[in-house]
Amino acid sequence: MSKKFNLVFALSALTALSACGGPVASNPASTPASNPASTPASNSEKSAETSAPAADEEFDPSKPVTISFWHSMGKGLEEELKAFITRFNRIYPNITIEESPQGGYDDVLKNVKNGIATGAIPTMAYCYEDHVATYLDKGAVLDMSSYINDAKYGFGHNPEGYDLGDGDYSDFVEGYLSGDDYSVDGYYSFPYSKSTELMFYNKTKFDANGWTVPRTWDELWELCGTMKSSALGQAEGFIPVGYDSDANWLISNFEQMGIPYTTAKPAAGGSNFLFNNAQAKALVSKLKTQYDKGYFTTQGISGGYTSNLFVKESCMISIGSSGGTSHQYPSGGEFEVGVASVPQADLNAKKVISQGPSICFFNRATKAQTTAAWLFYKFITNTTNSAYWATKSGYNPVRVTSYSDDVYTSTMNATEGSDGLIAQATAFIASEASGYTDAFFTSPAFKGSATARNQMDDLLPAVMLGEKTVDKAFDDALQECIFQA
Repeated sequence: MSKKFNLVFALSALTALSACGGPVASNPASTPASNPASTPASNSEKSAETSAPAADEEFDPSKPVTISFWHSMGKGLEEELKAFITRFNRIYPNITIEESPQGGYDDVLKNVKNGIATGAIPTMAYCYEDHVATYLDKGAVLDMSSYINDAKYGFGHNPEGYDLGDGDYSDFVEGYLSGDDYSVDGYYSFPYSKSTELMFYNKTKFDANGWTVPRTWDELWELCGTMKSSALGQAEGFIPVGYDSDANWLISNFEQMGIPYTTAKPAAGGSNFLFNNAQAKALVSKLKTQYDKGYFTTQGISGGYTSNLFVKESCMISIGSSGGTSHQYPSGGEFEVGVASVPQADLNAKKVISQGPSICFFNRATKAQTTAAWLFYKFITNTTNSAYWATKSGYNPVRVTSYSDDVYTSTMNATEGSDGLIAQATAFIASEASGYTDAFFTSPAFKGSATARNQMDDLLPAVMLGEKTVDKAFDDALQECIFQA
């Protein structure tokens, strides 16, 4: 998969997969250069029948069916989603999709949890694996295993005249599928928008001072000492490194160093929460030493995104989400930004976190609704639509073939401003030299895994700011996880 991914990206001149026409109009994937916001299907294309299907009634494209989709898209992306729905309805005019923004990711989680109790839950929803584990514990999320290779509706399979333009299952970026490690076997979520973390650095200052881009954490700390002792480091408020996510920093270090964090499938009588151990405490103690030297800050410590410090040149390195790459570019182009890998503990065993929303399906829908939702998911993640969504959202496509699609390559050929930085970041992630496509990991998902992550977000600043000792911080985090689980 990784070699295929890199090969496809490199051969950007290849034509992307084409798609056949739907029953009303051609599939949008056949016109990749156009904006998905096309003319809506006319009312005459809709069936007049309005009766709801029975719970066990199979999907019939000639009969109307309504599905609901809860998400956390802002206004701009919601408009893009509506355009997707319009174009999907040119293929399946009798499927009505009621999309509904819920706020942030945690709001989707909260509202679904509340809906499970009242019976008011959507057909499909944005999710993180942590969220799905909660739904799974409550018996509300649907195992979609039977759909994956279904001869009629599986990935890459579509009835004649209803081609959604999707490739088979192997066309998904492999690293985006590895996070579905739930406590119960099955396929409970599928990727939609994905991101990872990158190290952005002030290349102008690096070049002027002869600094080498650090590849490991030890090299990073050595460079921080050099920076602090330089003339630049004497400026008031100067901090060499900013890290946007406290939880990601700890969790990534745990993964890189082989430190136990959590497990979805504990041994009999064991705990899901493994982080309260000597190795983890030693790591945080070392970070405290570096923090006291003035080497770094984080969002939890500073109270804001550290990319804001980076663009103001108050720090020289900013580690953050690839989905927020545009925020790492100084608005006036005051300096050149370089892109590199997040530092590693072992260059021969790289680990970088994979994030971004997936989509899950709920088991209180009818068969017809579930199939309709599945068809819509296949459509919005086909080669061209995944590529288009990436150019609008800043996240990565989830399809391998999307990286050579005309929609994607035309945008990624940008060289100026924040668009140029996005292109640079995307090319870096896809390059074989970076090793990113083989290094993605996600944490185990289970009831309580979201709490564990939240506790890591709180633990690091509490220790760095001297509010808690290392031992107390870990003890409190564990007790909170046990209590909320």
